[in-house]
Amino acid sequence: MEDPIFKRLLKLHPKFSDLSLGRIEKLLKDIKFDEKKLPEIIHIGGTNGKGSTASILKFILNEHGYSTHIYTTPHLVSFNERIQLNSKNISKSKLLEYLSVCEKVNNGRLITFFEITTAAAFKAFQDHTADFLILEVGLGGRFDATNIINGRKYAAITPISLDHQDYLGNSLSKIAFEKLGIFNKKSINFINKQKPSVMKFILSELERRKIIASVYNQEWKIKSNFYISDDVKIDISNLNLIGDHQKSNAGLAIHISRNLLKNNFEIKSTEKALSKCHWDGRLQLISQGKLLKYVHKYKNIYLDGFHNIDGMKVLIKSLEKNRKILICSFLNNKKYSYMLSELSKHFNKIIVVKMNEENSINKDDIPKKFHNLFSQSLKQSFSLINKYTSSKTSIYFGGSLYFIGEVLKLNKSK
Repeated sequence: MEDPIFKRLLKLHPKFSDLSLGRIEKLLKDIKFDEKKLPEIIHIGGTNGKGSTASILKFILNEHGYSTHIYTTPHLVSFNERIQLNSKNISKSKLLEYLSVCEKVNNGRLITFFEITTAAAFKAFQDHTADFLILEVGLGGRFDATNIINGRKYAAITPISLDHQDYLGNSLSKIAFEKLGIFNKKSINFINKQKPSVMKFILSELERRKIIASVYNQEWKIKSNFYISDDVKIDISNLNLIGDHQKSNAGLAIHISRNLLKNNFEIKSTEKALSKCHWDGRLQLISQGKLLKYVHKYKNIYLDGFHNIDGMKVLIKSLEKNRKILICSFLNNKKYSYMLSELSKHFNKIIVVKMNEENSINKDDIPKKFHNLFSQSLKQSFSLINKYTSSKTSIYFGGSLYFIGEVLKLNKSK
């Protein structure tokens, strides 16, 4: 975000969100956006697993010979990651071109940064040909800027948990209600594995709204290392993503793909795609890069953006059995005290880092027992890391996706 246009756009509206579709609808109309010119749309909402599901789906569709546009948030290293044209990050020149058009047409009207950048993405997707457009919801669903699609689309809900309570409500049913807002009268709908209480609410809400959906454990399921539906059985044991939760994400992506491609869906192409797929910052094993020079001794190094409680629980289930240390950071509006307390039961040492983000937790925010293992920056943390590691230590960098972005940027630096 080095170009001055980003600083200007960030000042258009306070950073907090008063969720609305009115502002982006007006801007899209003014830039002559035409929804009918978009490719077939897959809209993915939920709390955890949205990005992983979108990535797996992209690899499956690409392996079948279809082209895909992707919209995802947040980015990890470069803003260009958010907008993929034919599965490649939008170029800097094209990104600035579309942002400039939206800035000029908006003419200083009240609008959020996410809304105006989403409008730029939609115009780019309209202007470039692809077979499918995969949209990841930014926040919530009902009033999210991506939810301006009125026509037919495929809409999917990943596992729902507590997150962004300030905007979505402080109960799982309130959050689920907002997430289900991406379903419309023309959408073809999918519900992935949920907590029993959440699934009960979702099914009652679908019945109340007279909405039909394919539901995990009814239309498809994951058993051991297989996706199973009707008479179709697909081996997912070669999935190139770590953690059992990724099997559920793969199952959803496979089921959507089968509905999208119908007779053109191929099991062998799908299994090949699963072995190729990757998604940075989600239990990602680091095998090369500058991190390996900063850390003197280690067994393995992982990155995981477990930015909420359910994400943390998934990480804990996937931990190695040997000595482990965690280097982490969080936004100050997250349940970081609880997460640090829980994580301390599973790691030999935890180092908390102040990340380069205005809402990062600081030393004064964290519980006193972690004060002695606090670092003012990622680079400064390596002296502590090297003090507590050996060739038998697994090192995990985790927490906020903003922090994971910092780690990845450092790892890729020259």
